[in-house]
Amino acid sequence: MKSLDRSLGRVAAVLGMGDAYADKQNVKDPLQLATEATWAALRDAGIRKDEVDILLTGRSPWADRRPQWNNIFASHLQMPVRMTTELTFHGAGVNAMLGQAALAIAAGAADVVLCVQADAVELFIDATAVGAATDACPQFEFPYGPTIPTIYAQLACRYMHEFGVTEEDFAEVAVQRQEWAVHHPKAAKRRHGLITVDDVMRSPYISSPLRRWMCATWGPGGTAGAFVVTSAERAKRAGQTARPLYIRGFGTCTTHEYLCERINLRRSTVPLGPLPAITTTGAAHAAREAYAMADMTPADMQMAQLAGNFSHTVLVQLEDLGFAPKGRAMDLVRSGRMRPGGDFPVDTNGGWMGFGQPGISVAADSLVETVRQLRGEPLGLKAANAPKRAMTYSAGGMLACHSAVILDTEAA
Repeated sequence: MKSLDRSLGRVAAVLGMGDAYADKQNVKDPLQLATEATWAALRDAGIRKDEVDILLTGRSPWADRRPQWNNIFASHLQMPVRMTTELTFHGAGVNAMLGQAALAIAAGAADVVLCVQADAVELFIDATAVGAATDACPQFEFPYGPTIPTIYAQLACRYMHEFGVTEEDFAEVAVQRQEWAVHHPKAAKRRHGLITVDDVMRSPYISSPLRRWMCATWGPGGTAGAFVVTSAERAKRAGQTARPLYIRGFGTCTTHEYLCERINLRRSTVPLGPLPAITTTGAAHAAREAYAMADMTPADMQMAQLAGNFSHTVLVQLEDLGFAPKGRAMDLVRSGRMRPGGDFPVDTNGGWMGFGQPGISVAADSLVETVRQLRGEPLGLKAANAPKRAMTYSAGGMLACHSAVILDTEAA
């Protein structure tokens, strides 16, 4: 598979960022949230809306399932643009927007790209009714009525079988996510306070071996993130008040749609380990692309924001992103380096498990947290090591789609 040109890691920067939040006491729909975040991002970047050339969004919010939501949003802002599109790359599309923006800038197709995503599942739909309707194979999986955790539990069982990981290990992952979440004012699980491994092991099974505390929850009520991407040169000229973050590397990968198809995969141009197997994901390829473009290695990363919606997916992602050998992510977890005060903070807003999943905007929440931490202005607990560069990773579908982005306070 052809690799991306390494020079792409020198062309673009996030010049402005905005975020927005909603809850049951302050209800906002995805359109309102996206608008609020966008105005904040444009102000932050010092850019007018009529300077935006391209608008990118992820797929339509769960709480507003109108097709071509990107057009709806551009129209709502009364913002004609050269081009707009959704990246319907499951949840990974939200993260992948930054790479696509960099490509547009490198090609000379745009000088300013606005990337935005919002959602508010809890506030507008019955979150308990959201099953695996869109993520289960209609021929082989959906007829049996699986829930989303049930499908993910297949990977958990296989991971435990291959590497000797235990439920207590999964519980420790949940404990560390909560240690960050209790400090974030918007985190869905903040109200539960700190937990112990025993607390996790006493929680009921959702789908064996996954207990309730090992799973992400819906919420917070609603969130949005907006990011103004422009050329690195323009970011450097923006003045001393600007706080650009340079897009040093990015990579994406998709391997399948339904998990049953991945289990049946026998040949792949993307390195996925001995096939058939599911414990190595396309995140490994996406990360390699990002590191190569940035001329960096995993050891150069000072922080990571993951897409761990379950304890075991946190472990798999740590390995596939290069932070631990395959099957040995628990060594990193046990080291304490990822905890508050550690030298390699991970999921500093609580991650998808602690902060919650407000919908498709959950990947934007991870990007928002990355920008805030790198700028030294998080809403929750500040990383003790004052990171200057970070890996932000997002996933979508049943281990299907992957996007890795490296952001740096310094240009190449």
